[in-house]
Amino acid sequence: MQISATDSIVGRRLRIYRVAKGYDLATLSAALNVDVATLENYENGLERIPPRALRAAADALNVSLHAFFDPNPAKIVRDAPPEQPEGPEEGVGDIFEVIELLEHFSKVKDKTLRAEILKFVAFLAGPA
Repeated sequence: MQISATDSIVGRRLRIYRVAKGYDLATLSAALNVDVATLENYENGLERIPPRALRAAADALNVSLHAFFDPNPAKIVRDAPPEQPEGPEEGVGDIFEVIELLEHFSKVKDKTLRAEILKFVAFLAGPA
């Protein structure tokens, strides 16, 4: 089977949603009933994720199937709103903003520029 650019996009978004949700590879691979190496192949676009596994991923990550394909996936989620933290906590961002930030950051290929972006964001966030 030939792997397409779409497989690469779906895999990258799978990784972004997994990281945004706070899941490690083992957690999501268990939800998909695949081993970690297979999940890594999906995320790296080296292997096409089967429809059943993609549905399981959407369920586990609480995103719609469209989120893996739509040009603006950060705006497409399930009907249920994301869980909001109790009370206003400073520094707690909207999950959609986190996903959008990860999506754009993943497109920056230059390692030096990525490091500078991280420093800048850390500066803006203030002391930990």
